[in-house]
Amino acid sequence: MNNIFVNKLSNLLKGSILLSLFGAIFFAGSVTAGGHESAEASPHEWSANMAVLTEYQFRGITQSNEDPAIQVGIDYAHASGLYVGFWASSVEFNDGPNATQLETNFYTGYGGSMGKIDYDIGFLYYYYPEEDADEPGSGLGEQDLWEVYGSLGTTFDMAYEPSVTAGFAYSPDYYGSDGDSIYVYGEFGLSLGGISPYATVGYLDVDGDKTTPAGYDYVYYTVGASYDIGQFTLDLHWFDAEEGNDAGGSGSGRDGVVFGISSSW
Repeated sequence: MNNIFVNKLSNLLKGSILLSLFGAIFFAGSVTAGGHESAEASPHEWSANMAVLTEYQFRGITQSNEDPAIQVGIDYAHASGLYVGFWASSVEFNDGPNATQLETNFYTGYGGSMGKIDYDIGFLYYYYPEEDADEPGSGLGEQDLWEVYGSLGTTFDMAYEPSVTAGFAYSPDYYGSDGDSIYVYGEFGLSLGGISPYATVGYLDVDGDKTTPAGYDYVYYTVGASYDIGQFTLDLHWFDAEEGNDAGGSGSGRDGVVFGISSSW
């Protein structure tokens, strides 16, 4: 067994243990909160989720070095439409001694419906707690960033309940590039009993500054389906990130298949 494999396995196990502890704490808190609800419907709703995937890829770019990942999250939603949440995933950008092994997301937003149109707008902060750009072997340098996002969608009252969603995300400091980024996407889904096929197409454009002076852009596709089995959801999807302007440094131009198992409470 070579050292590279041992290091990857060790990183995955450490990330899994840490994230499992997060999940256990959050789930316990949500159950406790639910146990004190009165007979009347509460305006407060807590939920938790956990997933295991063969690879964590984000907008067509691997975040786990094409290795498996484990993810957990907790959400609070108010009847008014306001919500806050926390989500975390094991990551692996390189094998450096100080490379981050954890991504955490903190977000808040407001969502609801106007007639047949569903809307959502919010703020998302990506934080990598172990990443130190000043330490040798830290990976890709400073990665923390924030985004604002929004979406509009609707589900049609007809056979197979087709749904469409269009959205965007904007960041003034995209990962290590120190440049503005805009991501726009469209999604289409169907409901076929317990099977829900879906497709996504997105476009990311990043202005370069530090690590990618020329910037880059690319188109990202996903086609897949999910299947509910009791408390669990199985998901299988194919993705492809088409090469665009100076996309080589972004890790695009790659396709692959990801399988995942998730559950929520």
